[in-house]
Amino acid sequence: MIKSLLIAFAFALMLINPSISIAAESPVNVQEVFVGSETMDGDSLKYPKGKAEIRLQRVELDKGGIVPLHSHPIPLLGNVEKGTIIVKREGMEDITYTAGDSFIVGPKTPKHTMGNDKTENAIVWFAAIGAKDVPILIPAEG
Repeated sequence: MIKSLLIAFAFALMLINPSISIAAESPVNVQEVFVGSETMDGDSLKYPKGKAEIRLQRVELDKGGIVPLHSHPIPLLGNVEKGTIIVKREGMEDITYTAGDSFIVGPKTPKHTMGNDKTENAIVWFAAIGAKDVPILIPAEG
């Protein structure tokens, strides 16, 4: 009972101050993987107005798979779990992300595609904090 209370207290302290780590013998291991306040293009994050909504999506792309040209009305945090993806933005250099890489896209990120032409399959997780009824992805017209 006391050990459980100590673990709960340590976790609460860590939430208040992330630099505090949990004792080595603890069965809980929290690792901060990524922190960002700007998109891959250097734009500051801004959230839409409305009722807040959190979403988590897993996208799996077979070799040759591509998400067609699109944009995002809300910021998304992406994390490549497996494989390699290439983000192709209109009028800009391509960006390659591999397993373990994290990145942010947002409303000012130019229209882009995301594809896998390097590995058998790629898995990317996307987390979004937006507003209810605001889509995560808007297909490009034309």
